[in-house]
Amino acid sequence: MIQEVRRIPLEGAHNTRDLGGYFTQDGHSIRPRRLIRSGNLHDLTEKDKKLLTEEYGLRTVVDFRTEAERKEKPDPTLKGVTYIPNPILKESALGITREEETDNSIVDMVLHRLKGDGSAGIRYMENMYEHLVTDDFSRKQYGRFFHILLEQKEGAVLWHCTAGKDRVGTGTALLLSALGVAREQIRKDYMKVNEFISDNIEQMTQKIAAATKDAGLARQLRILFSVHESYLETVFSTIEKGYGTVERYLEEELAMNTDALETLREKYLQ
Repeated sequence: MIQEVRRIPLEGAHNTRDLGGYFTQDGHSIRPRRLIRSGNLHDLTEKDKKLLTEEYGLRTVVDFRTEAERKEKPDPTLKGVTYIPNPILKESALGITREEETDNSIVDMVLHRLKGDGSAGIRYMENMYEHLVTDDFSRKQYGRFFHILLEQKEGAVLWHCTAGKDRVGTGTALLLSALGVAREQIRKDYMKVNEFISDNIEQMTQKIAAATKDAGLARQLRILFSVHESYLETVFSTIEKGYGTVERYLEEELAMNTDALETLREKYLQ
């Protein structure tokens, strides 16, 4: 049964959602108020903080951003919440995955790499997603994320990057797969990003179009700031080509053997 994807109604973050209620293929479902994916938390209001800590029982925040990103927009202090930096990419590999970045360096990069090629943006992002599941550093960090989930005693864990679409999208797909959630539900959860951050995407592309007077560049950036089904498919096809199954990848690269998967499911499924 495929469940509707609903965002947590925060004022200062628009891509935050509780994964609770998603069904697994063997008839279980994810416990509510335990697993929360999100984008940047920098602009949370006091009302948002209260909602997350009191209603959702937030106890741990895992930050997938690099040190530079964290310094630029630090997470707010949340009462009773443990904060764990866990960068998924090295600073040198970050590139366009700083999803909200619109400074001149990013514009110059896009002009240099993508201009004049209508499909270059999609290929660029597919390569980035392949990197997320094949790079040694990224795999180590996703493995650490799973370890954090296994160590969680009570309350909710929230993980986030900047817009909550690429690094978080990949990590969430791996987690939902580990829990036994159907691929179609994973896809639906992943694609919901475009709806939840549509206003942000529109503002960014309009700003760049106005600054550069280049409609083609703005279209390419819209691709980079959004998600596409082919990006998620790249994750799964890359894993299955190299390992046969996602389960084997989880065991060999993220140290999630049968016992660890059973513990994870006991902790987060009902």
